[in-house]
Amino acid sequence: MDTENRAVTDMKRIKARSIYRLLLIGLSIPMAVLGFIFGLFACFGYDTVSWNQQYIHGVLALPVGLLIGILMSAIMTAILGSLSCLGLWIYSRFRPLRIAVLD
Repeated sequence: MDTENRAVTDMKRIKARSIYRLLLIGLSIPMAVLGFIFGLFACFGYDTVSWNQQYIHGVLALPVGLLIGILMSAIMTAILGSLSCLGLWIYSRFRPLRIAVLD
């Protein structure tokens, strides 16, 4: 292993804000692209975007698909971020967490 570019440190605490930020960035980009793709399919008549139990077609489906993708990423960030924070907190009670930082 190349140890001159890698510093391993013991972390006593990782801020929950960092976990939520990483998840939000990591989930929002692919979910927005997926929402755009579903909106594009809905523009051509496919039933891929629905709001309030009604399918949306045409040009309106593009922004609605993006909105649904962003809302889903926010919901998934809230759920997965909370579960990750809980899991890391429980893990840290039994063993120290080691993180490798690459420069």
